Amino acid sequence: MISEAKNPLITLYGSNYIENDWTLPCMRSWRNILNISPSEFYVLPDKPLSRKERETFSAMDFQVLDANSRVEKFLANYPALDEIRVKDGTWRKIIDAAIIFAEVPKITIIDTDVFIKDKVFLPMEGFDIAYMREDVPAYRGKWNMAWREKMVPALNAGLVTVDPAIIDFDYLEKIVAKYLKNCKNYWWSEQSAWACLAGRTKKRALYSGQQVKVTSGMRKRTVVEIQKNGYKYFGKKGMIESYDEFRNLLDGGSIFHFAGPGKYMFKASYKDFKTSIQPDPVQIVTEPENTLSLSDKFFISMRLYLKEHF
Repeated sequence: MISEAKNPLITLYGSNYIENDWTLPCMRSWRNILNISPSEFYVLPDKPLSRKERETFSAMDFQVLDANSRVEKFLANYPALDEIRVKDGTWRKIIDAAIIFAEVPKITIIDTDVFIKDKVFLPMEGFDIAYMREDVPAYRGKWNMAWREKMVPALNAGLVTVDPAIIDFDYLEKIVAKYLKNCKNYWWSEQSAWACLAGRTKKRALYSGQQVKVTSGMRKRTVVEIQKNGYKYFGKKGMIESYDEFRNLLDGGSIFHFAGPGKYMFKASYKDFKTSIQPDPVQIVTEPENTLSLSDKFFISMRLYLKEHF
């Protein structure tokens, strides 16, 4: 039962995702998380599921969350959140999950393009929120958000473990109304909200870039920059064209987010993963994370301005 969940793993699922090359292999790979029971795997659909989808998830022992009425009732006092949740389904990762699992110590939210190669233990203690590193600060919103709110740089929300207690709905309502609900494009606006929530707590953590890798399929970051959890404002442009080049970005990792166009390298990577599984379980570790520096604020505000006006 949902009410008895202690360590839930939740994925936001969009219509027909099971037809993608990566979705079902990634979802099956989550059984490699040793400290989350498959009995606590949940699918959070953004639209009604087809019969085929329901049968597929049932066969995989995933529980489907159907709490629309409960969430909508809760949001009656939060009109901006209610509006942006309708406009952009990715917001259900923050809103719905935190409402449904409000009483548990930690929830883990994972995207359907995140693959877990090795047997791993995810960290659960010593932080309020832990997350991945994006190759660039991929946010949306008004330009002044970076100056007025505490944020973290280049957060990627493909894998987030969070204490639902830090998801302050009054605060989210404020920042959505102020910076986000009138975005030209809502893609990445939910990531902006995560960056603000992480910035508000001192107990934030970043997954090790040696173990947990975001691979966008673009040439923005080098192998070393990924390992060191670096991020870029300027870098090489263009797509990685060969798997030989892409493979180098994966070396040593246990968890991979095939973000954006990186998914076109999933098939080749999946075949390769079978020959590089670590023999022993891997404890995923984290490192401390700072909020935005002055240079971060300048460049992020410029990116936000350009995204909204051009």
